Amino acid sequence: MKVTDRQSDLDLLWPQFRANLERWLAQAAATFPQFDIRVTETRRTQARQKYLYSLGRTRQPYGKVVTYSLDSNHQYGLAADIAIIRKRTGKAEWGWNTWKTIYAKVAPESYGLERLEWEMPHLQIAGADGYRLKHRELGLIKT
Repeated sequence: MKVTDRQSDLDLLWPQFRANLERWLAQAAATFPQFDIRVTETRRTQARQKYLYSLGRTRQPYGKVVTYSLDSNHQYGLAADIAIIRKRTGKAEWGWNTWKTIYAKVAPESYGLERLEWEMPHLQIAGADGYRLKHRELGLIKT
């Protein structure tokens, strides 16, 4: 597998996070039938995280920073990125107003999830940093 390859398999997520995410996805799909709301990336290796971190910094395209961390919750199976695809056109919706509307009607927090204000497509288990601190006792393995 190349560092540019994404993993989107839900089986790679920590089971509690996966269950929360699947419940949220089902409710979001029911509430917004005009959209295909899908997971685009789940678990990441350290090599992929370094690659993504380099985008916008040392790799082209310069200027568009993709991630702000070399140590991501994706590496523990505690985070996922999603996409919103308009079914009528097949085009992705990237406007923040669309994301805000979906998150207002189907609040991730009601499903034990949290989002990042600066990265709308990213969802992670609520309190992810605390889970990372207890990763050994929880059986979380950093990839």
